[in-house]
Amino acid sequence: MQKKISIGWASVSITPDRPIYLYGQLYYRISKYVHDPITATALAISNDDEQLIFLSADMACMPLELIIDVRQALNGFEGIDSTKIVFSATHTHNSDFAGDPLRDQIVNLVGKECIPEMEIPANLLDGEEARYFIVEKFITVIKDAWTSRVPGGISFTQDYAVVGFNRRPQFDLGNGVTESKMYGDCSKDNFLRFEGSMDHTIDMLYTWDLERKLTGVLVDVPCPSQVMELHCFISADYWHYTRREICERFGSIYVLGVCGAAGDQNPLDLIRISKDNKNELVAWNAQAGEVFRNIDMGRECENIASRIADAVSRGYRNAINTIEMRPIFHHKIKAISLPIRMVTETDYKESEAKVESIIIEFSPQHRMQGKDLVRLFEPLGIVSRWKHQQQSQTIGIQSSIIRLGISVICTNPFELFVEYGMRIRARSKAKQTFIFQLTNGCEGYLPTKSALEGGSYSSKPASTLVGPEGGKILTETIIKEINQLWEQEENNAL
Repeated sequence: MQKKISIGWASVSITPDRPIYLYGQLYYRISKYVHDPITATALAISNDDEQLIFLSADMACMPLELIIDVRQALNGFEGIDSTKIVFSATHTHNSDFAGDPLRDQIVNLVGKECIPEMEIPANLLDGEEARYFIVEKFITVIKDAWTSRVPGGISFTQDYAVVGFNRRPQFDLGNGVTESKMYGDCSKDNFLRFEGSMDHTIDMLYTWDLERKLTGVLVDVPCPSQVMELHCFISADYWHYTRREICERFGSIYVLGVCGAAGDQNPLDLIRISKDNKNELVAWNAQAGEVFRNIDMGRECENIASRIADAVSRGYRNAINTIEMRPIFHHKIKAISLPIRMVTETDYKESEAKVESIIIEFSPQHRMQGKDLVRLFEPLGIVSRWKHQQQSQTIGIQSSIIRLGISVICTNPFELFVEYGMRIRARSKAKQTFIFQLTNGCEGYLPTKSALEGGSYSSKPASTLVGPEGGKILTETIIKEINQLWEQEENNAL
């Protein structure tokens, strides 16, 4: 007989009271104000034999350096196995505390006096101080969730809400040649289609106390939280509005948001917004500076929140009738070796020459601008990849595979294109499969073969450490690990 589980929740504000660097665009940004609060939420589930702790934060990514610090501080605390803490980011582009590797790389090349001029506030929260700030917040919220565990139950359901749209439209260049363009203008005469799929699945895990009262819900949405992404303020984006809407409907419960497989997804419908944003889309795609689009961002977020909350409400009606107090519970951690995406020596030499020709243009009297950062992005990425592959042609990652009752949760550290998520869910033996991307690390986009053929940002070497070959290995490995958990139960029943 399966053992009873205990459940604990906690949430903490990670909103700084000082300006921070914002991460997620190629141009440099420092927060000017707080548009809405950002949070970290933790959910702890355990029985006498197994445990897991989920932490999701309103950040762009979850770097391994932060994870290592938190795990070292918590391992053994009142029985915590810190290897079984799962760290995820909602992937807002209006937050961050971990620094920008590209910015650091360019500073090392040209010096601080040559990078784009910015007004640096005297009280900027940056570097080790910012890292300490977020690490302490994570330690606090995980401890609070763990120590608050009480007996309870869980249930799962799946519903649908339109949140994510493919952001890689394809265009006809003539003579049978097509090109993908991230955030391309779909109102153009040569627009053909979108390169990939869209996924409107919403996966939900509900938690209950012994009186069958709802205590919290984990909501997995295959779409990054990036309505607000281009601007210079702190924001949890649509997750702030979603948490508020769910709590208005269900009372003061915990809401833990997770980003599913969504490397090629975006929360804005390019078909709809292209007509009124033709010039803005050009600037958006260029990534050279802040862009003010002809959309009401608050209204967009409110509508997304309403649709997600509708799915949570519909799911609640099913979930309350399927509560499990003694679910099957296994949490295994799978180490996976993946081939990195290689570049040629010719590409390396050409890119190195291009980098050198660009950086000599600048001096303290002639500083870089945002467009110059974009010019450096691709060749710098190829130079870095060449150096990487001289040391190793593989990357090691870890995936948590967690069976809870009829459902399974699997994690990966990539911005995983939606096609891979669909493959996993379709072939998983679980009744319901949750996929957490940008989890326990941050290893860039993992594009499909179609994306490599289409080109554009999110498919180039500079933003993709692993390519379709690695994507196939990742998905096949995760599917195998998931199905082994079900086959094990089937064999035990014989």
